[in-house]
Amino acid sequence: MSTWLAHSADGIQKAAAYLDTPDIPWKQLVVYLLWGVYLFETYIAVRQLRLYDMTTPPKALVPYVSMETFTKSQAYGRDKARFALVSDAVAHAYNLLAVYFDFYALAWVWATDILIFIGAPTNELTKSAMWVIVNTAMHELVSIPLSLYRNFVIEERHGFNKLDVKTYISDTVKEWIMGMLIGAPLVALAVWVIRWAGDYFVVYTVLFFTAIILFGTVLYPLVIQPLFNKLTPLPEGALRDRVVALASALHFPLKHLYVIDGSKRSSHSNAYFYGVIPGGSKHIVIYDTLIEKSTPAEIEAVLAHELGHWAHSDPTKLLVVSQLNLILMLSLFTLFIHNTSLFREFGFAMRAGPGIHVVEPYLPVMVGMELFQLVLNPSDAVLRFGINAIVRRMEYAADRFAAELPRAPKTQSELQAIRLIQSQGSGTEPTETPNPTVTDWVDRLSDVPAHRLPTEKIGEALPEDQELYSELLGRALVKLHIQK
Repeated sequence: MSTWLAHSADGIQKAAAYLDTPDIPWKQLVVYLLWGVYLFETYIAVRQLRLYDMTTPPKALVPYVSMETFTKSQAYGRDKARFALVSDAVAHAYNLLAVYFDFYALAWVWATDILIFIGAPTNELTKSAMWVIVNTAMHELVSIPLSLYRNFVIEERHGFNKLDVKTYISDTVKEWIMGMLIGAPLVALAVWVIRWAGDYFVVYTVLFFTAIILFGTVLYPLVIQPLFNKLTPLPEGALRDRVVALASALHFPLKHLYVIDGSKRSSHSNAYFYGVIPGGSKHIVIYDTLIEKSTPAEIEAVLAHELGHWAHSDPTKLLVVSQLNLILMLSLFTLFIHNTSLFREFGFAMRAGPGIHVVEPYLPVMVGMELFQLVLNPSDAVLRFGINAIVRRMEYAADRFAAELPRAPKTQSELQAIRLIQSQGSGTEPTETPNPTVTDWVDRLSDVPAHRLPTEKIGEALPEDQELYSELLGRALVKLHIQK
């Protein structure tokens, strides 16, 4: 084993030495790679855009969607696809300018100047953290106008935007503050771990990020999400009964069931569960817009799909995939972490010279990671396609899981509501209808805890027990993905 490790280390050193040569025009190579990935992804995006030229819905959607709804959906998708092409072009132009004008080195200089101005220490940890903040600020200058156009033009045009300028500014400022308070210390800590671990930095860095991810899944819903959205317990009623019964039947460890005020920002709908740690408690969150647009049975079907992900351990699998990807990337990074020729091409060196903007007694680790990502941009694109394929298979499997579940019987509160709907205003005697009167049902349910049903939902017809999850899920998915 020790012999194999020695040979591996020797091979890595030889490969790193082979790549660390001024004969490789790193900056020119990065430009070619950026263009290659951009053109390929643009080709894919244009193919997608052509799908929005369809004037009639696919046969499978005909039972679920009207021609008017389909036309509106196509127009919305077309606008989003065109906007994505513009956004990608802007991002590509920014990346090219960043490479050509040595933005990464200039950002390091500016970060150092800021630290000196505020009287903070100027070591690699603080400079790396401030460098990330400066880079993020530069990206924000480009992305904010695009974000404003997306929310206040495209989303507004199609009736989905609920944001006002005040909320947008508030959200943006909160994101910046949280990014600095959480992101900057994590960057400094990651650099410290890599420096401390030395040749074993891959193992310790993976362990570090795994711990951060697991901790973040606990911290996010408790600390971060409440800054942007309000979570309230789902009130008693037909929907809560359905969800609790479904979770119980599947042995899903449901601890809390929340409604989130998604309508504060958008009319889009969603539902999800969180809690990645295996064996730990889970929480279900339903958007208020989904409750407004869908029947309890349709929402139940959507959650059956989401719980399919839990039953298949999809969150855990994706966590493992992401960590394997991280291991691969960090292992390859060992070939570049000390690559002086790569750093020099982008204005960093340990000795002054032509074209050098930054002279440090070390090669900054965080900068090296960014330059490494530029070099491996094509492989990163391939990995993203692979991960997308995995996620797509998971979505299909979750659909199948939900479609094959047997329909649960109606809850007592739903049955009571149905009888109320059927009996009120009919003007019939008990002998003239096979359905019990309200009094009969109240008597029969006297031993069952009463559940409050929202008044605005009383007049809606509820689906029959025989309706399959596949039918409900199909209808619900159309509402989620077509009507929006």
